[in-house]
Amino acid sequence: MSSISKDTNPLVVFTPSGKRGHFPVGTLVLDAARKLGVDLDSVCGGRGICTKCLVVPEFGDFPKHGITATKESLSEWNSVEHDFDKKRGLIDGRRLGCQATIQGDVVIDVPPESQVHQQLIRKEADSREIALNPAVKLYRVSVAEPDMHVPKGDFERLKEALLHQHNLTQVTTSLDVLKTLQKTLRKGHWAVTCAIHQDQEILEIWSGEIEHSIYGLAFDVGSTTIACHLC
Repeated sequence: MSSISKDTNPLVVFTPSGKRGHFPVGTLVLDAARKLGVDLDSVCGGRGICTKCLVVPEFGDFPKHGITATKESLSEWNSVEHDFDKKRGLIDGRRLGCQATIQGDVVIDVPPESQVHQQLIRKEADSREIALNPAVKLYRVSVAEPDMHVPKGDFERLKEALLHQHNLTQVTTSLDVLKTLQKTLRKGHWAVTCAIHQDQEILEIWSGEIEHSIYGLAFDVGSTTIACHLC
């Protein structure tokens, strides 16, 4: 593995995005970042005065990327960076992406303050009351026992109980729930607890009055990440 690639285009890896690409020797770091779609800010047109494109070159062995980077992987400081360092200071080995050029394989970190879409953290927290209105609610009902003189099925009597006791008018359920209804009603001595979605669809039925809470999974599907939350 070599840090200088004169015969081939050096490999540049940006972190934390992980985006990478090969570029000719002498390519500005900022130009490489833009071509790869890396989130690196710059508003001064590459004049080295806005301080937005500061990057942190990383040197050493990177087996994960298959390269070894040395200080010769980037160009030496030019007059713009020297002037900037005198006026404002370049700390932690940082370089100006609009001035440093690629000379060899290198890993370049884009710190949060140099990212266009950097994460914003609120300094103050608001205290507010939130009225919970879950999509799935629990309803306990007492269902009338079967009567040979009133020929009604278990589900029909369950719907009547939900109507009279909780004013739920448009209740449906799946075949899987219906298959368990007869056994569940008799086990609970005609008292059951129903988990109902949007006051319309029965998702589950338990015998008697359940003591545990009900939980759901909320998924946040992003462009690169899927987050799952237990609610």
